[in-house]
Amino acid sequence: MQQRQARDPRLDLFKGMALLIIFINHVGGNPLAKLMPARFGPSDSAEIFVFISGYAIALAYAPVLAERGFAACQRKALDRCRQLWVANILTMLVSALVVALAVHIGDLPMAASNRLQSFAPLFDTPVTAMAWNLVLMYLPFAFDILALYILLVAVAPLFLWTYARFGYAAIAVSLLLYLVAQAAPGLIPPNLWDEDWNFSPLAWQCVFFLGTSLALIVRSGRVRLPRSRWLLGSALALLAGMAVWKFAASDIGQALAPAALRDWLPEETIPWADKDTLGPMRLLHFLALACAAALLVPRDAGWLRSAPARLLVACGRHSLPVFCVGVVLSIAGSALLVAEDGAFMVLVVNMVGIAVLLAMALVLERRRTRRQSVKSAVPSAAMAETP
Repeated sequence: MQQRQARDPRLDLFKGMALLIIFINHVGGNPLAKLMPARFGPSDSAEIFVFISGYAIALAYAPVLAERGFAACQRKALDRCRQLWVANILTMLVSALVVALAVHIGDLPMAASNRLQSFAPLFDTPVTAMAWNLVLMYLPFAFDILALYILLVAVAPLFLWTYARFGYAAIAVSLLLYLVAQAAPGLIPPNLWDEDWNFSPLAWQCVFFLGTSLALIVRSGRVRLPRSRWLLGSALALLAGMAVWKFAASDIGQALAPAALRDWLPEETIPWADKDTLGPMRLLHFLALACAAALLVPRDAGWLRSAPARLLVACGRHSLPVFCVGVVLSIAGSALLVAEDGAFMVLVVNMVGIAVLLAMALVLERRRTRRQSVKSAVPSAAMAETP
């Protein structure tokens, strides 16, 4: 029987950070979003979330495939998809309730925010909208990534089986599908509200299964990321170069630059960095970011045991409820900022939202720890009673 790999706290840490950033970015009209990592490069928290989710899938499902076979692995994946699907529906309904309160009691115009407007089909044609939502073809704002995750989890056992049988050929197929998505960007599922998904499954499966592949390679012990100053320097140089490029092409960068230098500045932002198809420059930026993070943050770093780090780890460990509650809070925050967009309300929305997510993650983590303690105590007690 294969031993399951110990959980790397860095995965949950960065996933927790990504979830908080996603919440901040999803609040419409949030000035704090301008300070998030997406403003300094083409990739953002979505890549972090998808990549780490793929990594975690390998840790959870590869042992099942090895010990019990493909059918058991696929059943486990489909059971998880069912949980995600139910979470998607419930989160949408609770978010719709928030929108209804904002529109009908708060007297806010639905058209004032695309976050609120995305729920219009649910109020105009509820039966049609729910039917489309059940097949993931009506996704209000911020729900695309959860639908993408459902699809990727569903096909993950097939990737794991292919990797187990044919090795790196599985990665080659994933990269080929990514190239297909770049050549045919229109191959994206439809969305009743916004024409199509914000994430092309053919493209985004690449970053998901790159995470899965890395986990399998690390688990096998065949390859290790080299502790190279040249590798770290190259990754940081690429990140810095793209940050400078993006800033120089922005309105602020153009305004601040001396007149003599403006002709030398790029007129357009970084090319080939579309989010829906995960453009090559966007993927390259994320890979450099992941490489730099892995080299700068050792697995045994002492600060990972600090209280703030443990809070972020708890968020990442309980990513589904944190994400779902974060979506509801972001819709509520968007409505509040439409009603009153002063600095005080901005502070309240962000501070309260983050505090709620951290507190919920802490409660869930303590509950999980207690359950583990009870489970470990029961066998110990049974052994002590054995004559």
